[in-house]
Amino acid sequence: MKTKQIFSLGLNLDAPWHIKEVYLEKENNEFILHVEIDHDKGVKFEYEDAMYPVYDHQERTWYHLNFFEHKCQLHARVPRVQLPDGTVKLINVPWAQPGSSFTLKYEYYVMKLVKGGMSAKGVGELLGLNSQRVFRMINRHVSHALATQTISEVEELSVDETSSKKRHNYLTILADRKGKKVVGISAGKDKEAFYNALIDMEVRGGDRANIKSVTMDMSRAYIAAVDEYMRQAAIVFDRFHIVKKMNEAVDEVRKTERKKYKELKNSRYLWLRNEKNLTKKQRAKVEELSKLCPNIGKVYRLKELLKIVLDEAYIHRKVTPLNEWMKEAWNSEIEPVKKFVNMLRNHWYGVKEYFYRLSTNAYAERVNLKIQEIKRVAKGYRNIQNFKTMIYFHLGGLNLIPTKNE
Repeated sequence: MKTKQIFSLGLNLDAPWHIKEVYLEKENNEFILHVEIDHDKGVKFEYEDAMYPVYDHQERTWYHLNFFEHKCQLHARVPRVQLPDGTVKLINVPWAQPGSSFTLKYEYYVMKLVKGGMSAKGVGELLGLNSQRVFRMINRHVSHALATQTISEVEELSVDETSSKKRHNYLTILADRKGKKVVGISAGKDKEAFYNALIDMEVRGGDRANIKSVTMDMSRAYIAAVDEYMRQAAIVFDRFHIVKKMNEAVDEVRKTERKKYKELKNSRYLWLRNEKNLTKKQRAKVEELSKLCPNIGKVYRLKELLKIVLDEAYIHRKVTPLNEWMKEAWNSEIEPVKKFVNMLRNHWYGVKEYFYRLSTNAYAERVNLKIQEIKRVAKGYRNIQNFKTMIYFHLGGLNLIPTKNE
């Protein structure tokens, strides 16, 4: 097989395109492989569903994947066509996106590296690119996918917040719990941010009227947003957040008790761990400190009992066991615990929905963990748009990198 045929097959070139010339040239103490592409004479080219003869040409160059260890560049005289209104337009070539200086194969390789866990900076250093060029490359593909790939009907949503840097620049994330993908992102963590993320979803084919439930933490802003923008959707507070709030009550009691009992010093994680996960030595320590410090012992027992009650309520889909626990907890007369019980009462509509629907915010939590990993790899994001792009890139369920058969 001749050299031109090999490169033509490698680039998936079809008529009227063909390889004109291939040559290796030394530039600045390194060899660069140059591949010149041309088209057949007398052919017409398509522009916006109509065929036109060639008006003139524009010289273009694209960076391609290395050939062995050598850099590779493609060169072509790209036809321009004249439209009926007299304007002259550059046609699209099959090996690169419009406006890009890189071939599609090069860009897909970059995205595979990022998908595999490398940061944009790391990919840039590996390939000799500025990290911003990597971001622009990914953003172009993500933007095109968001504009052209519609989402299937979304019925079960989860909402959570995250930040681009530690405690800075918050984002509201909407995820499709059934579809397992992020469907809306907006800057901020208030009601307006929720609305803007909802618009993100609807632009791509989702419909807020079809939403049956929204799992969330007990954010006032998100509760208000659901009440205003989709009143038909049930608000669900899942077990994870209930247990988290109870743990906060336990820790508040520990902080108060520590002022009176120096023995509680360095015992924080002892009280927050599940009893079944404690070692024999740790259990003995809990028993000892519980006798010495009655309030922390009482609230710890209530915390462990709450988990048993939640298991019972989950299995039988009944909230009666939780109601009984709330009465006992209230009678403890421990202020942080009473505050927790009041919180449950004030949010009862969403607490009971969890047991009726068995819907959880677990997927949203997994999304948040993945987002934290995305942020960790990049060591934070100063540019909020880059952060949004990477979240959609990794978690948006987008078809970005074609398989070998495509």
